[in-house]
Amino acid sequence: MAKAPKIKKKAAKSSVTKAKVSPSAKVAKKNSFEANFGEGTAFDLDYGKLVIIALLIYVAYKVS
Repeated sequence: MAKAPKIKKKAAKSSVTKAKVSPSAKVAKKNSFEANFGEGTAFDLDYGKLVIIALLIYVAYKVS
């Protein structure tokens, strides 16, 4: 009785690789966010005050 020849199976390598984000890209993204919404911008000064005023009015309404 003859044995069937063994067939070696190669491990299939995935052609899909995970894209890694470089640290410099993360820093650039953070810097652009801070440039738009950080301290000293219009968003920080004006809208921050409006949010605080709205919260104070909300709390005063709920308490009364």
